[in-house]
Amino acid sequence: MQLYVKSILSLVLGLIVISSAVPFIPQKAYGDGFTQENVQASIGNRVITAFIKLNPPIITSDTSVDKTLSFRFFDANTNTTINNVSFFINATKGDKILMHELFYTHTGYLTIKFQPGGEDGKYTVYGDPDPVLGGLGSQTDQVTVAGPILQEGGLYHFHMELLAIDYANTLIDQSNPPKFDSYLSVGDVSTQDVTYQNNSYNTTLISYYDKTSNFNFDESTKQFSWNMPFDWDVSRFQDRPIFIHEELRVPKSLTAFSDTPTYAASAQGYGLTGSRIIVDPYTNADYMIVHLFLNKFDLLNMSKTVPSGTSDIEFKVAPEKPNVQTSASLLTDFGGWHVKLGWNPKNLEAGSQNNLNISFFDSFTEQQVTGDVNYDIQILDKDQSVLWSKTDTVARNGVDAQAVNLPINGIYSVVIKVKSITMNGVPDTTRTGMARGNVVIPSTVTEDDSLTQSNSSNPPTQNQTGQTVVIPQWVKNNAKWWQQGQIDDSTFASGIQYLIKQGVIQLPPTASSQPSSGVTIPSWVKTNAGLWADGQIDDSTFASGIQYLIKIGIISV
Repeated sequence: MQLYVKSILSLVLGLIVISSAVPFIPQKAYGDGFTQENVQASIGNRVITAFIKLNPPIITSDTSVDKTLSFRFFDANTNTTINNVSFFINATKGDKILMHELFYTHTGYLTIKFQPGGEDGKYTVYGDPDPVLGGLGSQTDQVTVAGPILQEGGLYHFHMELLAIDYANTLIDQSNPPKFDSYLSVGDVSTQDVTYQNNSYNTTLISYYDKTSNFNFDESTKQFSWNMPFDWDVSRFQDRPIFIHEELRVPKSLTAFSDTPTYAASAQGYGLTGSRIIVDPYTNADYMIVHLFLNKFDLLNMSKTVPSGTSDIEFKVAPEKPNVQTSASLLTDFGGWHVKLGWNPKNLEAGSQNNLNISFFDSFTEQQVTGDVNYDIQILDKDQSVLWSKTDTVARNGVDAQAVNLPINGIYSVVIKVKSITMNGVPDTTRTGMARGNVVIPSTVTEDDSLTQSNSSNPPTQNQTGQTVVIPQWVKNNAKWWQQGQIDDSTFASGIQYLIKQGVIQLPPTASSQPSSGVTIPSWVKTNAGLWADGQIDDSTFASGIQYLIKIGIISV
């Protein structure tokens, strides 16, 4: 194996031009920014596919594991590997060109191992040149590149163009060659000791998009914040997939932050709600993990009001009052899938069948999946014991339905693991991921998953004792139905009892804890419920009336 020291400025490639070039039909072939992906282009009636795999699956700046980029070229129609592939790779990071090289694989497989070394624009390749076109490869289908590639956190762009396929001297028409673009984010890991009440807590932040800065913890508000560089030029990303994933790991021993199931989060001032913020207290016994997500549509929305000259995104995460709602929309932690849940009936009750319609979407394009999705689904109780599950389930054309019956009231976790997507009979396992959400019994499911500037349709208010009161939307719906006579006093009282048990409405000091002989609620409370549901009185006024009912023993806990 030979050693080649390369400089971008002085790189000259000698190519043998063959007149009988292979015609190319243009087709967009954008990478999705995953650690594994298939990107495609058509040549005649063939769909040329490049399978690209980055290893380890999640690269972070502090890992000592070998960093490799593996390729397989095949025809998607037949799943047949393509031999004798010569292809250019142009690797950049920001405005820096890191590598421009021609590689060759006789078998259709190639692995590039990256090692530290070189500097921007300079690198060393350990490989053997193909005697026909000069592309670098080896008999073991592995070459090594020493250079500043995948050695630090940030966004890398790999632009690839095919030169020849099938035979070493069969060139593709180079006036318009097949092009593949892959944007891979090397995770930036930072750890900080934060102080709360004179105690130190080691916290980890992982940005799967770019390096972060200005990490801060506000002890008075228990809020974490940080900045991440971002180019807000819409023309840069409006025509290609883009996805931002931030992961905050906070020790559970910092109970002022971790002792709540819900958090308020924002990105550059925009509230992140629904599937844009996922809380995972289960994966690690010692840490509360909060995932924040932004896709292209979020970023396009945000760009309309971002001031000119802005060059970053500021993220904020803080605990908020318990306000757990049944999820109608989930995002996978990796793989880039958006899972939409349609509950029927929308009013979930214990001991009754609830039909769950599941639809899978690509979170980059928000287009529904047309292939068959192989997935597992579980519903877990508060102790993470499995109450209900289905394994190796298939959503035909991206759609499936399940019947769920939960025995008692409570807060449950729904977990969906995407295992593969089958298109044209060929399973694709490159985009696996786990999605988590909540199921609340009883509750009324809402389907709003839009990017909004507030974190709740019901902004927090304060009652007469200064306590913050945030009441879920489903309770307001119940109040309206109760005022209209569609549900009875007992059903409405059950919802209120649930609120009290979850700590959303605080018991007054003299509240009764003994069961009452019956539920008879004064008419003025029903009138208040109707006014509150219509927005004519605020949460704290309505809560005060409920506290009065508790105090005099009409509603017991």
